[in-house]
Amino acid sequence: MALGVTKLEPIPTTPVTSRWRRIVTPIPAPESIPVIERLRAAEPQSMAGLPPILWDQAEGFLVRDRFGNQWIDLTSGIVLANAGHAHPRILEAIRSATEHRLLATYAFPSESRLKLLEKLVALSPIPTSKAILYSSGTEATECALMLMRRHGQRIHPRKVGIVSLAGHYHGRTLAAHLASGMPQPTDWIERERVDHFQIPAPHSLTFPWGKSHEGACGAECFQSSINALAERGVGQERIAGLILEPVPGTTTMPIPLDFAAAAADWVQRHDVLLAFDEIQCGCGRTGRFFGGDHLGVTPDLIVLGKGLSSSLPVSAVIGRSTLLDLPLPGEMSSTHGGNPVCAAAALANLQVLEDERLMEVAVRTGAAVLDRLRGLQRDLPQRIRAVQGVGLFISVHLRRPDSDEPDVESADAVAQAAVRRGVLMFTTGRGYLKFTPPLSIDLEAALEAADVIRECLIERISTP
Repeated sequence: MALGVTKLEPIPTTPVTSRWRRIVTPIPAPESIPVIERLRAAEPQSMAGLPPILWDQAEGFLVRDRFGNQWIDLTSGIVLANAGHAHPRILEAIRSATEHRLLATYAFPSESRLKLLEKLVALSPIPTSKAILYSSGTEATECALMLMRRHGQRIHPRKVGIVSLAGHYHGRTLAAHLASGMPQPTDWIERERVDHFQIPAPHSLTFPWGKSHEGACGAECFQSSINALAERGVGQERIAGLILEPVPGTTTMPIPLDFAAAAADWVQRHDVLLAFDEIQCGCGRTGRFFGGDHLGVTPDLIVLGKGLSSSLPVSAVIGRSTLLDLPLPGEMSSTHGGNPVCAAAALANLQVLEDERLMEVAVRTGAAVLDRLRGLQRDLPQRIRAVQGVGLFISVHLRRPDSDEPDVESADAVAQAAVRRGVLMFTTGRGYLKFTPPLSIDLEAALEAADVIRECLIERISTP
């Protein structure tokens, strides 16, 4: 569901002053409105769907405007700042790189790119790995899809199909867009005419094989989905790859283990490649470096982005060397891939995640937040369908009264109300709230934010 353009009418707020939160103006701040209006005049309306907060500074897990307001950040800049905003060691790595006066190298050799690549290869669970760097997550996803199709074509010219899961998200460029299972305006192109096919995700409100959200689908559901494709003439001889989010951003829950095992067995038996899109769930977000570590399955390709640098644009594809070596020299590269400054930021970020043991912190803080939010679910079972997640990748799913349908309007209203109380959230347009702060968030701040969500939700439900 598309988000609407957020209104720019200041809503009066009750002043908030806590150790972490400070709200002293109406929201949006009246002084910010002329700047936001100029932005809206210069850029498309697709950029106007989030709460109208004019960011000025972001540090650690706090975001500030220049009008005296400060928020506990539950967005991480859309699941980006895993190590925290403006981490001193990442800032120093960026400064050092810029002072070295090497700002771009394209595909020419550079030591900064080498250091990051060697670190990623060392972290990889895939035997004999290589890696390639890009700028955006969607760019890296496109690379992974291309590699799967290259592999399939070597087996048979028609073995180029990509299977993805409904509800999973993979990006906004063409192939990544077609692989995504979100509701989207794709009337201009028929997915299956370009060999993109979808099967139901194992977590959903309803599932065609008789399961529900509470009874997540397993091996039999995966096989039923594959059988349904085959009945439509899409057999394994046409499939080159299966791409999925091991911990989907829509559910924040790992794929069921038996579903993952069945998928891994099927791809291995039929010369199909398995790719994990870890752009949201990777780099420690779920309490493990790779979200796929929760599944007990080793993929052929892993796509990383967002939390890979906690700052500058960096993404990566990691995979078996035999796969990454399929394109010839000059056939797979990117102008800004492995940019020296971005590579330095990413390398520093990975070191911070390790040295500060932020994955362990995410597990402890996430468990406390889940416990607090599940108390709300116990109190309001008629309005909260699920509170779930791993690490600091948590979601609260709202339902409409006397229905199991998502309550989109209430979820987005709660997110906006939380912003007016000093907790920065983003609206999803899909009936759930995302709790994805920097992994470095103070435990007290995380629980305070959870309590604000509770207040806003109870207020929303009790309003006639």
